[in-house]
Amino acid sequence: MQILFSIVTALILSTPHWTTQNSGVTARLRGVSAVNEKVAWASGSGSTVLRTTDGGATWQKIFVTSEALDFRDIDAIDEKTAYVLSIGTGPTSRIYKTTDAGGTWTLQFKNENPKAFFDAMSFWDTDHGIVFGDSIDGKFDIMVTENGGGVWTRLSNALPTALPNEGAFAASGTNIALFGKTHAWIGTGAAATARVLRTDG
Repeated sequence: MQILFSIVTALILSTPHWTTQNSGVTARLRGVSAVNEKVAWASGSGSTVLRTTDGGATWQKIFVTSEALDFRDIDAIDEKTAYVLSIGTGPTSRIYKTTDAGGTWTLQFKNENPKAFFDAMSFWDTDHGIVFGDSIDGKFDIMVTENGGGVWTRLSNALPTALPNEGAFAASGTNIALFGKTHAWIGTGAAATARVLRTDG
C-alpha cells in the first residue's frame, strides 16, 4: 500500500501544469515562438510584438513600426533573431526581421499586389524560409528565401492550380509544417475542398 501511495504521489507531482502569465497588453495575441525555456516571442494586433527572457514572468513590448499592422505570425530563430509577418491586403502584408533582440527591425518585404494576402511563414533554419498567401487569380502565392530574407522569390508558377478562393487561416503560422532542410506541408481552406500541399524541395 505504501508503495502504491508513493507511485501515485510521484505521478501527481510530476504532472505538467499550466500557469497564466500577464502579457501587459490588451492586443489579440496570434503568434508565439520559443527558442528555449527562457526566451520566447509573441505577436498580435496593433503592431504588437512581445519578448520574454525569464520564461514569461515578464514580457517586454517591442516597437516595430508606428503603422497599425496585424502581426499574425512570428518565427524566432534564436534569442536575438526573429521574423514577424503582418497580414492584410496589398501593402499591409509584410515581413520584418530583427537581429538584435528587437532593438531594430528591417522591412524585408512589402506586398505591392493589391490582391495579395499573406497567411503564414516558417523557417527551416537561419537562412531558408517560406511564406504562404491566399491564391491570386487561380495561383497560390508562395515565396521562399535562401539568404535570411534578403531576397524573397515567388514560386507561384511551380505550383498546382488553386481552387476558387483557396487560401489558409491567417493566425500563428500553424498551417505550414517543415521538416529537414527542404520538406514542407501547407494546409489550405476556404475553398470547396480543403487540401494539403507538399514539397520535398
